[in-house]
Amino acid sequence: MTTIEEIIRRIRDEMDVELRERARRALAERPRDWLVDQLLDRVLPPSDLPPPRPPADAAERREMRAERIERIERIERVERIRAWGLDAQSLAGFVGRYRRLSRERLEAEGLLVDPPPKGSELIGPAHRSAGAEELLREAKDLLYALLFADEEAGVHLDRVERALLTVTLPRAKAHTIGFLPRTAVAPDDGERAPHAPDTLLQVEYGEIPEELVGNGIAACLRLINNLEINEPVLYARMEHVGSGALE
Repeated sequence: MTTIEEIIRRIRDEMDVELRERARRALAERPRDWLVDQLLDRVLPPSDLPPPRPPADAAERREMRAERIERIERIERVERIRAWGLDAQSLAGFVGRYRRLSRERLEAEGLLVDPPPKGSELIGPAHRSAGAEELLREAKDLLYALLFADEEAGVHLDRVERALLTVTLPRAKAHTIGFLPRTAVAPDDGERAPHAPDTLLQVEYGEIPEELVGNGIAACLRLINNLEINEPVLYARMEHVGSGALE
């Protein structure tokens, strides 16, 4: 004899089949994207997802683009440095050549063309020949190599002591050697423009027994000043820090 429970179970089974079929027809009429969103909400609730990143504004996009360009330029610079196989002998050659390139000689040889007076604006590409552009890039590469590069980058220098380089530049010109870390803004000393405080660029580097690294840094900075920075005097100080490897 059929029980009440069996009757109810049979009716429920029939209703489940009908309900499933009606639900399938109704869902089939919905947009596909809506169905996907509904499914994701059930298997991956919104609380489990990382918060959506707001779209970058114009300033952030510029910053991201500048960072990408900087990374590319750093890779290219290291590749150029690696091709030198820089050692003490070749460094001495760079120093000797750079020391001969005074502002007057750069102009006399046509490397600088009608540059602005010293102490005024930067010397731009319009005042440099193609040879001067190449020379400026080389001087910046060498400065980077002396401050940061190691054996992996093809720089073979027996660095035995630590030294500290501090360069003082007008803030508007600090970007010319932007790979040097900025540490502070110096107070106006009354000798410079009152509304243009100086920026201190400071970095620790390794010196070799012949002290050629310091000589090379000085020669590079002097040449970069003559080709671009354009200050009457570029204030740079190098001081001994201690023996041992750089950290």
